[in-house]
Amino acid sequence: MTDERTFKSGDDMLASMVAETVERLEFAIAERGRATIAVAGGRFPKPFFQVLSQAKLDWSKVTITLGDDRWVGIDDDQSNEKLVKDNLLINEAASATFVSLKTVDKNPEDAIATVTERLKNDLSWPMDIVYLGMGDDGHTASLFPSSTPEDLKRGLYPENGELVAAARPTVSPVPRISMTLPALLNARYIGIHITGSDKWSTFEAAKNGTVIEEMPVRGILHQTDVPVDLWWSAENPKG
Repeated sequence: MTDERTFKSGDDMLASMVAETVERLEFAIAERGRATIAVAGGRFPKPFFQVLSQAKLDWSKVTITLGDDRWVGIDDDQSNEKLVKDNLLINEAASATFVSLKTVDKNPEDAIATVTERLKNDLSWPMDIVYLGMGDDGHTASLFPSSTPEDLKRGLYPENGELVAAARPTVSPVPRISMTLPALLNARYIGIHITGSDKWSTFEAAKNGTVIEEMPVRGILHQTDVPVDLWWSAENPKG
């Protein structure tokens, strides 16, 4: 069951998400000695990261990774890793550990085994928090309905325990790498953050349909093992 958290103000949603994120991270550190959070790219995360980075907690015990990334250089403006390093791994959060989804391989397909082993070794599972976005086509992370059926199958239903999959969706100008659906669901909590009326309509369509391949976000919304919050505001934060 997805809990729908709705806000008129993007700034109010941001403040509430930051407060609850800090609370969850602090609880994980107190209970298990470390906390792990996977975050998303996009427009909303930038101000969220900037505010979260100022939170006073023991960031040296926090590991941060990404649910997906574009297969570009880490200094490219399209890179989610660059977004995180420039806006979250600063201020109080500068001492956090970051685990990258990228390698020096030319293609994401060549990096699957390496990144899977990295995530297995460098993250504490289950992850404490997974934050995801959602596209107008119902994709989440880089699990796109416009990927080839073979790529989407590897992302949704990996056969050999892979934690990541390559994606070359028709709507993206660059290849991508994404955590697989089972990896994303290996979490204690999942939050999906969206803004605006169009995204709310997409969420309603995803919530009311059943075919995961048509809208991969359904793989998150329709499961019952991990609590999911849908964070929505009518507008983006002003920050």
